[in-house]
Amino acid sequence: MKKRVTKTAVAGGVGFLGGLLLEQGLESLTGLDFVDGVFAVGGSVLAAMHVNRDLVEVASENIKAMFGKDPLEITEDDWKQYKAKYPKSAVYLEKALGV
Repeated sequence: MKKRVTKTAVAGGVGFLGGLLLEQGLESLTGLDFVDGVFAVGGSVLAAMHVNRDLVEVASENIKAMFGKDPLEITEDDWKQYKAKYPKSAVYLEKALGV
């Protein structure tokens, strides 16, 4: 478990930096002003999800089944409801994704 959390943290950090670089590059190439950090956070989440794909896939399916929407679209109240129903999964995901 500890090894998985470490791998997730490292992958999330690399994804964050990659997303930040992508954002800066796109802004300088296109002249568009993106919301600060949106690509960095997205890169971090995607990298962490890739490392923990099996756990995230199960959580994603649970969220889709509960709320009928993509996990990235849930509200804070939805997340609290998910945590109440799947407390162990929620705690692990929060640690793994650095939430």
